[in-house]
Amino acid sequence: MKRVLIFITAVIAASLMWGCFKDVVDYTIYNTAIYEQTSSDGDFLPATDVETYAYWVDTTEWRIASWEDAVAHRITNKITGEQKDTPDAFGTFNASESYQSSIRLNHSAMIIMVCPQAKVYAYRKYELPENLEHVLTKLYIATWRPSHSTAGWRIVNPFYAPPTADNDQE
Repeated sequence: MKRVLIFITAVIAASLMWGCFKDVVDYTIYNTAIYEQTSSDGDFLPATDVETYAYWVDTTEWRIASWEDAVAHRITNKITGEQKDTPDAFGTFNASESYQSSIRLNHSAMIIMVCPQAKVYAYRKYELPENLEHVLTKLYIATWRPSHSTAGWRIVNPFYAPPTADNDQE
């Protein structure tokens, strides 16, 4: 009788706790609000055209070799020289949204954002956490600056031209 009572108690406790356990989320929807600044004293304005894609690779082993590669979705292994040009995921862009760029990540990844109009690209490493369904983040791109890092992103400005004395006087 005591065993039956313990069994029934265990079944009741298990059924009560059933709703406490949720499914494990093994992906993240990575949403980014992207802002561009074209001059050192200018405002950061929402980006109007950005392409986002990702590879399930580590940025310590892979790189974007050039602007042309960024636009062509091509990455290069830093040691072997192997190249990949088919991303594992593509994002969507909607200029009317607060967080214009959205990409679903199913693995830790190298995320790449390309701004064709500004001729700037950015990339970062992202470690996929467990049970984090959505990420809301911001990326500030200063197109007037040379390549730089900010908030985990490496912003690459391959066409940066430093100001000259003639430009400063205008």
